[in-house]
Amino acid sequence: MIIGGLSYPVASIDGRDRLTLVRPFDGPTASGVEYTLAPVQPENYELSKKVNEILDIAGDLIDATVGPAGPEGPPGPEGPRGKDGDAGFGSIVNFTQYSGQPAGGSGVYMIVPVAEGEPGITLTQTAQVILPKDKANAGIGLWIKSTTSGYAITLGLSNAPVPQPDVPGEELDLSGTGTIYIQPNTVYPLGIYLAGSTANFTVAVPKGLPIRIERKSIGITPTSTKWQVNPADDLIRNTGNAVGSDAVMEKKLDTRPGAAFSTRNGHLVIGYGAYLESAPLGIDLPQTADPVFNQVPPSIKLGFKGVCPAGVEKSVFAVVSLYNNGKYQLGPHWSGVLSVEIEGGNGSQTILADESPLYQLGSNHLYEAEYVDDPSGPGGTVTFWVDGQQLGTPKPTERKVRVAPGARLEVNASSGNSAATGGELEIEYVSLGIGRPDVVSTYTDVVDGAISAADLEALVVDARGLSAQPAKVLSYTANGTQKYELSLVVGEMDMPAGRAYKAVLEDWSTGTGVAHPNHLVMTKPGAQNCRFEDPTLYNSQPAWTEVLPQGAVPSINGINYYCEGIRMGTYTQFQFIYDWDTSVMPNNPFGDPEGLDSYMVAHKWLIYDKAGTLLARIEQPNGQPLNSAGMKAVWEGQYDGRGVAMITDDNPHYNFGTTRSSVIWRSHDPEAYSQQDIYNTVPVYDIRVPFACHTSFSVNGGDMRVYGSIGQSNGFANWRIMSYEPTTYEGIQAQVAASQDPWKGLNNLIAATPNAGVFLKYAPFNQMGRSPLTAPGGVRDDRQIMPEPIAHYARDVTSTRAMDGLSNKRITIDYLTGYASDPYYGMENGRCVPVYKGNARRNVGLRRHYYGYGEAARADSASWYGQSGRVYEWAASNSPLRVKTPTYGLTPNRPTYGTNSIDAAHAHQFPHWGSMLFKSPEFAMLGHKLSDQTRLYGNVILATWDDASNYAQREMAWKFGHAALCWKTASRNSPRLYTQAEILDWVVFDFEAFYDQHYASNPGFLNPPTNVFTNGAVDLNKVMYASAARFGIGMMNYLAPGDGCYTHDFMVGYWLQCLHVGERLGFNQALRDASPKAKAVIDWLLASHRKRAIGRTNNPLVNSAQDVDYITPIWTMDQMIAANGDVSKLPQNFAEVATKQTVKAPSWDSFKLPDGTVGSRDGQAMDQLLAAPALLKDMGMSGSDLEQAITLAEQRFQERLTSETAKGPLEAGQTWYKFHQATNNRPYRPGS
Repeated sequence: MIIGGLSYPVASIDGRDRLTLVRPFDGPTASGVEYTLAPVQPENYELSKKVNEILDIAGDLIDATVGPAGPEGPPGPEGPRGKDGDAGFGSIVNFTQYSGQPAGGSGVYMIVPVAEGEPGITLTQTAQVILPKDKANAGIGLWIKSTTSGYAITLGLSNAPVPQPDVPGEELDLSGTGTIYIQPNTVYPLGIYLAGSTANFTVAVPKGLPIRIERKSIGITPTSTKWQVNPADDLIRNTGNAVGSDAVMEKKLDTRPGAAFSTRNGHLVIGYGAYLESAPLGIDLPQTADPVFNQVPPSIKLGFKGVCPAGVEKSVFAVVSLYNNGKYQLGPHWSGVLSVEIEGGNGSQTILADESPLYQLGSNHLYEAEYVDDPSGPGGTVTFWVDGQQLGTPKPTERKVRVAPGARLEVNASSGNSAATGGELEIEYVSLGIGRPDVVSTYTDVVDGAISAADLEALVVDARGLSAQPAKVLSYTANGTQKYELSLVVGEMDMPAGRAYKAVLEDWSTGTGVAHPNHLVMTKPGAQNCRFEDPTLYNSQPAWTEVLPQGAVPSINGINYYCEGIRMGTYTQFQFIYDWDTSVMPNNPFGDPEGLDSYMVAHKWLIYDKAGTLLARIEQPNGQPLNSAGMKAVWEGQYDGRGVAMITDDNPHYNFGTTRSSVIWRSHDPEAYSQQDIYNTVPVYDIRVPFACHTSFSVNGGDMRVYGSIGQSNGFANWRIMSYEPTTYEGIQAQVAASQDPWKGLNNLIAATPNAGVFLKYAPFNQMGRSPLTAPGGVRDDRQIMPEPIAHYARDVTSTRAMDGLSNKRITIDYLTGYASDPYYGMENGRCVPVYKGNARRNVGLRRHYYGYGEAARADSASWYGQSGRVYEWAASNSPLRVKTPTYGLTPNRPTYGTNSIDAAHAHQFPHWGSMLFKSPEFAMLGHKLSDQTRLYGNVILATWDDASNYAQREMAWKFGHAALCWKTASRNSPRLYTQAEILDWVVFDFEAFYDQHYASNPGFLNPPTNVFTNGAVDLNKVMYASAARFGIGMMNYLAPGDGCYTHDFMVGYWLQCLHVGERLGFNQALRDASPKAKAVIDWLLASHRKRAIGRTNNPLVNSAQDVDYITPIWTMDQMIAANGDVSKLPQNFAEVATKQTVKAPSWDSFKLPDGTVGSRDGQAMDQLLAAPALLKDMGMSGSDLEQAITLAEQRFQERLTSETAKGPLEAGQTWYKFHQATNNRPYRPGS
């Protein structure tokens, strides 16, 4: 309050005619004193609101500057009582002063339009800005300055992005036109897919357009690599295409006295005890279950150019080998001829060349030998050459050569053993040739008439030598009645006005947007007429076209700015993907990124139609460029006492993008499937606990880009109270305080504030709070087969969020789209394709990841680097984040992939569901790339020779879930999706190997041992075989065998979730149909879960072990030792386990520690157990024992639901259902 030029800060407004000052008023008491109210604390929104209310109340008085006052009107009715804290004044006298803002200051004011439309004033100068309706914290700047011509008034907005272009859009229509575009001078498949139809087909081909049938066969592509040896080089690099450039050879010495290298005739001399050895060659050959044919090259040729001293009886000119795995070795034989040693899956053999005067030692020669495989026999042939001349005839072999990816090339040693040599070698070069299996296409003409379904699906347009030409029609008919037509156009795809035609990269690295000259004209077909293979999705999902840019993509500082698109009728979707150019990452997406900057420049994307009309801008929500130079990749600022970032309007947080992350733009929201369609296709769960996950610690996670402490934060990323729009530390508290949720467990500071830096609405690089680097120790909302908000939407497509009534459909679309932000979209040969496409057992894997360095034997060119580690391995401080550089980032606050890393135990990223909830393949495309990440950790599900416990481990459960979802959303003609055959190839191979290794073996799960000792000690695999026969599931931890045999209950629960999904989606049946062994394994897995679920439900008083609620003991180590391994002397069922326990569980919902402390069994594990019997029934199982378990489980669920509900809105959910997730419920089947 300003009186007489003096300021008196107001502490509070206490009523309609009373206020309290901060300090006592020191002026004289008087009435009718003139005063002015002004905000002295600009951030004080409440005070400004009072001023606005005064202006509103007294507006007429302020405007009445002329004319007499009218007569007093009659008194009006008494108005409703105002809210506490509101204030009004009876009058404002002589309102002539208002204190303005200090220069550069800010405040919060209300702007009220005085009239709609134009004010009717003739303006000689105009300027217009648009204040967005959805930006409550937008600011207005208005100031005046003197110029030579007069006063210049500047008007502008802050935190108010320019609205998106207001362009009339097309109605959403997914039907398309049936037109296929063919680039001139290409052979292009028509992409016809008949979904296994048995109809009789005829075809009518257009005149003047070559239509052919593509025949594919396996051919051999020769490759070769040469290592030219320079004596001065410590590292010997290669040239050629047989192996990667990272297969460098090194000089090595063993411990023998006198081992050394020297020089003669300008060549390197490798002395006795010295040798050359390469890095792993990374030769990736087809793997088979039959060891005889496993990893056999169609051909392999070794060459050595140099001098071997005369009289040497043994030496190693060159060898490709992996110890005890396979070998191909060239060298002299004691009998005076050239020889080859081969080793493979069916043994080893030495092959001798014919005697020949061409073969001489003591002078410089080129010695070569090539093995050529006989694919139908037990061996092949070996042919020898000297100086390019063949020695005799090819020699048949009775054994095959095996070459594993970890094999190395050596000279003068074998597997590091130089004793295999007989002396020194003078070397000029060594060479390696590999014949690689490849697909060879041939083409035959097609004519009008009958055609088989297989040939119809193999039709191509041979546009080689053709220029652009107008549309021509090809038609095919099924059973003489159903006619289908395809319009074939040789030339560029045409786009109508208003439809996205091209994307332009705008580079903001200088502070001003500059359009990159390489415009992405998105009209090049990548694949057309694409369909899902699944019959349900095939019939309901319209065909789509995948498009790529015409010409080169933008490239800035070694990073390429890619785009892949989908066109489907009027629906258009672009996915902008960022990855390194091969000039800096030659084997991308494989290779070490250390020393490379992974952050794109500040930029925007502009979307135009063909007429040049701007349709959209892609930018941050506040209008700034993506990766804005005015923001930091890792937030810096003030944290509260729990390490929670105190986000403000002036210091917001916004995720930066890195290489392999992506951004999605779409013309429309995707069309949703009906509720009934979802019920028919997707597993749905009976969500009955409205206060589930309603404690401040129910959901936790962390993102070190914004969270200021190492580890996880309680409350972080609970979607129930996350802001939809970007917010602040204060703003999220206000939103939660105003929550409409009748259950109030989340209405507190601890639950709310960790979400200040995250939000749910899709925006570029936003991850909706999903932890980029998962740390152990807490329940996350997405730690299940279906993310929590998606499960709620699937249950009821009309549902809303309790907090604010926000549509769950809106949340689901945004949440699923947010998976595009994760940096796993590595580009290979310029395309975003699945890593294992075309090769289910491809030799690639992760390196420098959450669990450590990874497999060192794998070639660098086959290693996908994660550049991450456990949370505590990061050298971090609160502000800003500090990472180990250069290993994890180029600079300490710019981690390579923004700290993102999917580890195998937390590989629960399933955007695939979106393509079963909405009519678009884009979510499956995101999912198939994310599924690759867990496979890169290890490309197995159950099959490992040394460990039988995979069937009880969560890592493998998630892999099975990924396999089921990839199979369901597979496509025969989309390069961005796996085919069903490729997924079955992976899983069936794995299950058949497990069948042989651990199921039908003796001992094994099918043949359990009677004693679990081997050589007087507990054999962990035998324990698992024997316990599974009695309890369904039992495991031992190789790292902690002293824990005995037990079930890890929530890991078992994850497996049951994934198996249930596999059954509902039809994947389990596909495995049964594909292989008798796979059928035996999948049925055994389900039977094991049945045995365990019924046994645990009927015996609820088995006390937990290891001081946690989710470990159920079976046999302790002491029990097994006391029984001398005799299984008959150990507990045979859960009832006997409980009987033999010295510490008893007090009740089904609690457990007791050895010190007598009673703990609650509330948690994922118990929720999963209560749902398990119903899930088993939903998979088609039956029986009175199962029905009894279902009844008991439901009684216990209702018992706790009733008792918690009775506690009322403040306490319900605080002691039970604290971590209750949607998928840990019984299935929901409408009408059942």
